[in-house]
Amino acid sequence: MAELKGKRVAILIGPQFHDEEATVPKTYLQQHGAVVDLIGLDRSQVTGKFGRITLIPDKSVNEIQADQYDGIIIPGGGAPERIRVNDDAIAFVRAFWQTGKPVGAICHGPQVLISAEVLAGVTTTSYIGIRDDLKLAGAHYVDKEVQIDGQLVSSRKPEDLPAFNAAFADLLAGSKEERALDAVAALELAISREKGAQEFYSAASEKMPTEALRNKFKYLALTEEGHFDQLSELYEKVTQRKPPVNLMATEISSKTVTAQITATEALDLAMVAEQKAYDFYRKMAALSKSPKAQEMFEYLANEELEHKRMLSIDKATAQGGQGHFQWATHWDVPPGMEDLW
Repeated sequence: MAELKGKRVAILIGPQFHDEEATVPKTYLQQHGAVVDLIGLDRSQVTGKFGRITLIPDKSVNEIQADQYDGIIIPGGGAPERIRVNDDAIAFVRAFWQTGKPVGAICHGPQVLISAEVLAGVTTTSYIGIRDDLKLAGAHYVDKEVQIDGQLVSSRKPEDLPAFNAAFADLLAGSKEERALDAVAALELAISREKGAQEFYSAASEKMPTEALRNKFKYLALTEEGHFDQLSELYEKVTQRKPPVNLMATEISSKTVTAQITATEALDLAMVAEQKAYDFYRKMAALSKSPKAQEMFEYLANEELEHKRMLSIDKATAQGGQGHFQWATHWDVPPGMEDLW
């Protein structure tokens, strides 16, 4: 049973919200210690899709900020169609997504995430009627009771709520391993993960079929090597000793690169690892008591999220689409990023 004391969750509601998809998660989270706010487009009373429940929002969406909450849930019904056209609501959802904290979406709820433009490369489920909308938004649709991809927990319908509630609560609570990590242990794990990623990208670069992909993996290997060096420097300042490296703790390593590995397999492995690294760094930033460590973890989280985005574009390119990173062929500076290099 997840312990949620001290956690604060926002549930976004609007006219015609799905009655049970709003109230059942609310009750479940409260029973486990969380504080739950109902957030409306304004403070007006709203009635559920089936007329069984009437709710009064605790706050309106233009009264809240992303940093006030540890998680948000978007129930289904007819409300998402109204929420998705509200600029304040979309701005809040987009800002919250960027924090890396848990987002739950049920049934038609992902319509709001589509309008927030955050689902590219994300695997999600939903009511089957919006399956094609999700695919057009760049998401990977699956038909499952509950789907977890990084910070997103999604389900299809009211019957899935027991699985949804448990999965969202677990993500909100964080893993026991991560909650138990102190600053030094967190740095050791991060250092090992960066080393494993660097070795994987370096080994994969030798197996790729095109110059563009070979150079992209070389570029990522250099980036992860830079992360390794930054974390190691911080570790040495904190502990006055060299960091240990445990490749058994890594998401990927050079051992996963076989002679037969394909470009698609390598990109898939890398995207999963980058998402896990992003999730880890976001959680470590939230748990860190040291401002310097928190700043470092926030920076690394943003780096890993950008890597996943880049890899998703490269995957589309490898499958016959057009990518945005052809600059890697000649080791040029990315267009529009000259001032960052």
